[in-house]
Amino acid sequence: MIPAMILLILLLAGLIGVYYHFFLGRLFRAFSLPEKAKWVRCLLMVALTGCSLMVFSTFGLLMLHFTVFSAVTDLLAHLYRRIRRSSAPERPNRILACGLVPLALVACVLSYGYWNMNHVVETTYQIPTDKQLSQPYRAVLIADLHYGNGITGEKLAEQCDRISAQNPDFVLLDGDIVDENTSRTGMQAACALLGGIRTRYGIYYVYGNHDQNNYSSDPAYTSQELYETLTGQGIRVLSEDTAVINGDITLIGRSDPGFWPENRTEIRELLEKTHADPDTFWLVEDHQPLGLAKNAAAGVDLTVSGHTHAGQIFPIGLLDRLVQFNEMNYGCREQNGMYAVVTSGICGWGYPIRTEAHSEYVWLEIGGA
Repeated sequence: MIPAMILLILLLAGLIGVYYHFFLGRLFRAFSLPEKAKWVRCLLMVALTGCSLMVFSTFGLLMLHFTVFSAVTDLLAHLYRRIRRSSAPERPNRILACGLVPLALVACVLSYGYWNMNHVVETTYQIPTDKQLSQPYRAVLIADLHYGNGITGEKLAEQCDRISAQNPDFVLLDGDIVDENTSRTGMQAACALLGGIRTRYGIYYVYGNHDQNNYSSDPAYTSQELYETLTGQGIRVLSEDTAVINGDITLIGRSDPGFWPENRTEIRELLEKTHADPDTFWLVEDHQPLGLAKNAAAGVDLTVSGHTHAGQIFPIGLLDRLVQFNEMNYGCREQNGMYAVVTSGICGWGYPIRTEAHSEYVWLEIGGA
């Protein structure tokens, strides 16, 4: 997997480098820059290629979008010239040469992405069951807040108030509520706001791959401080553990495996160890959508996950669906008697921009008509 990723990055770097070789050549000709400036052109080509590959920074994201839009603009311009079949030599167009058209397109797309990241919608899934429940349940699933990246405290308070007003039976916080960029006070604020959601049967939290600062050498808070803050707000943390909700639902909270899912307890072993009652509705809360077939085979009724962000930045989600980086990218599906739900998340990671899918929290209507 890692060698394949390295080869993909090298191939992408080569293609971007070749494109910028021609882009800068056209730019230099358009502005009649001297030939002795070729070394500057070479340095710019390397710098622009490197910046376009810095996809985990906002500037890198902007550069990658500019590169793609610029290449598409050039391709369309080339096709237009071919269709015209003009044999007369044309002077390079300075507006096209300096990239103003793709810059305008990038500004439009990223402006939409900023709005889309902060526009949170409600999604509802009906989850039927043959289990004999004493009542139907309405739960809310929240994942991938990455507090501090996009949604402010005021906006999160609005969402929490909106959820409380709809009287959820319980809340599932499905990981990456905070991350390595969240300050200590930000972590405390997020926990306080989410812990303040009014429910009948409580709020349940599983860790994501970012919550415990796994990618930071200088974390703003420790795992223990996060745990104590969560539990201090009345939020129950589950990690390879279960909780029974009103005698009807057994909630199985999984620990996040990071990059090593094989190091985690097998679902059948976990169900046996925790003495999960088979007459109850088995609901697995797992940050990453992993082991779905095994969950279904073990008799799990519903698995809920986040993590994927449904791509967040186009075309990552499309590539995920094509090559299946994750077992499931987004949505709700039935699999051998089990339902699996993957949310796109209430926010996103890295930069406050979402150009693919939408920000959401999910209502799960379990049982009933």
